[in-house]
Amino acid sequence: MITSLRFKREPSGVCDGRFVREARFERVTDLQLSTVCLAANRARDQLSLLLGRELTLDVFAPSLVRNHSGDVLFSDGIFYVASGSICDAYIVFRDRDGHRLAASAFGEDCNDPSGPLSALEERALERIANEIARLCGPFCGDVAKVKRGSLEEPPVCVTYFELRITAPLDAVIGIGLSKDPGPAFGTTIDRPTLAGVTLEVRAEFGQARLDAIAVARWAVGTIVRLDTKIGAPTTLKVGNIAIATGDCGIRALSNAVAITSTALSDAKAPAVASDASGISKEAAR
Repeated sequence: MITSLRFKREPSGVCDGRFVREARFERVTDLQLSTVCLAANRARDQLSLLLGRELTLDVFAPSLVRNHSGDVLFSDGIFYVASGSICDAYIVFRDRDGHRLAASAFGEDCNDPSGPLSALEERALERIANEIARLCGPFCGDVAKVKRGSLEEPPVCVTYFELRITAPLDAVIGIGLSKDPGPAFGTTIDRPTLAGVTLEVRAEFGQARLDAIAVARWAVGTIVRLDTKIGAPTTLKVGNIAIATGDCGIRALSNAVAITSTALSDAKAPAVASDASGISKEAAR
């Protein structure tokens, strides 16, 4: 969770003749502006192709929607719901912006952004919404379907940002998310891709916490008392990440660890990690 230092709008007191505003930490969205800018660049290119003109987009930074104020975002105009594997995305066109985008799709300028859209204009706006939804993968995951939203099913908007298409079109596209998605991650790497990758695995069978003075007195022959009991589970680590636990032993004259539990969801236990840096149970005793 990310928080930001903010100050209340109204002064909370006076100190030495000066008004003092109370400081507080407020949660802000985990969605990075760099991720939004990447999607906005792709949206600019795609909309330029659809509308047949070179467009420039400005990005308004994402923010959390508080106190159920998200209803205001959907009360004027049309919005579409893109059902994603992580969360839902809402593509919002206010009346003025929807008319301008729909008119631009037919190479026209919208001089009167009022009244209902025609059937063709609604189709054009739906096409634009579908293209924007395809670019929301980093926020909401894989999109299964896009449908027109209705206030009869109130949207639950948590995070919101806007893409503003500059003059001469001068229209805004709002994007809301039903869940703060956090930092974006790339696609999962499949196992064949990792076939040639080697990792250094370390087995930890004993640990202790000692003060610096005791460590400074170490010499050859010093016996160090460990906090870990004999027979306690061994931890297998890749780097600093613990991926499994097991029991130390010997197999085929090599130190080995029999894995009893693992963080890998589809791994099967027990397995044996041979030539690990553990010790045999006989030596531990």
